[in-house]
Amino acid sequence: MTEYTAEMPSYTYAMKAEKLLKARGIRCEIKRREEGCGYNICLYNKTSFEILRKNGIPFKLKETEES
Repeated sequence: MTEYTAEMPSYTYAMKAEKLLKARGIRCEIKRREEGCGYNICLYNKTSFEILRKNGIPFKLKETEES
């Protein structure tokens, strides 16, 4: 399964993104970054990123493969 990671600029944006996506029935999870400070949102489909963009939530995309 491919896991997509949205690097969020702040905890506030991570919370807004999580609320927005979960309200639409999209599975996501906030995780603290392992390196440095900050938060990521872990997602499992690319549709989620378009929803974030359309709602003005800033993020940087990072793609990782999971076995």
